[in-house]
Amino acid sequence: MLHIFNRGFRYGTGVGLGLWRRRTARPGFPNKMVSSPHLIPCIEQNTSGKDAPPTVRQGSLNSQVQLSKAAGSYVKEIACGGRHSAVITDAGAVLTFGWGLYGQCGQGSTTDLLRPTCVSSLSGIQVVGLAAGLWHTVCIAADGQVFTFGGNQFGQLGTGAEQAETSPKRLDAAILEGKHAKKVSCGARHSTILTDDDQVLSWGWNKYGQLGLGDTVDRSIPALVPIAGCIPINIACGWWHTLMLAETSILEPN
Repeated sequence: MLHIFNRGFRYGTGVGLGLWRRRTARPGFPNKMVSSPHLIPCIEQNTSGKDAPPTVRQGSLNSQVQLSKAAGSYVKEIACGGRHSAVITDAGAVLTFGWGLYGQCGQGSTTDLLRPTCVSSLSGIQVVGLAAGLWHTVCIAADGQVFTFGGNQFGQLGTGAEQAETSPKRLDAAILEGKHAKKVSCGARHSTILTDDDQVLSWGWNKYGQLGLGDTVDRSIPALVPIAGCIPINIACGWWHTLMLAETSILEPN
């Protein structure tokens, strides 16, 4: 069961009620629980009722919201961006919801989504991993391909261009040839992947050296992170930094 906490912003909660919660809602109150991929019990709470939409009363509101039809039986992976969210079903379908100003929901538009909506352009592609940044989203497919969409002001999509993408764009950089991405993480404006041959690639905003490339130059296409003496196991991006979990590959003498 998934619990969602928010500050009462109108974006990213995906409650699907067509209601925009205001800041009179208590910060940190768990306002949504997901128990199945097609039926979401939602809890909305406004502790004072002041300035709330007429349909949101003081106290709590319980509703069950139907998701759009998508392949699969249950949600198996989730990701949250600045004000948008994304989920993957067990069949590899991707649904997004929330703020869409930069195309970060991948629906071919910049419209906000109040309900989880299937990313139709990824139909037929089994997505096995995803991550969300401040204004962008990155997905990896079962065959190791990488798809990105959303804002691209700092190259965080890895397309080599500057424009935003409102629909998923497959990365075709030369460095990815023969690579199979198996893990992905997004910072505010940068992205990283871990490949099945134990390499880490990063791209996007690099003002604070968060790409791990030994400089502070932004990258608009994936770049290989120099790693010596260790085998990366996992990666995680913060707002302005990145962590890599690794094990040593150097055998100590007996």
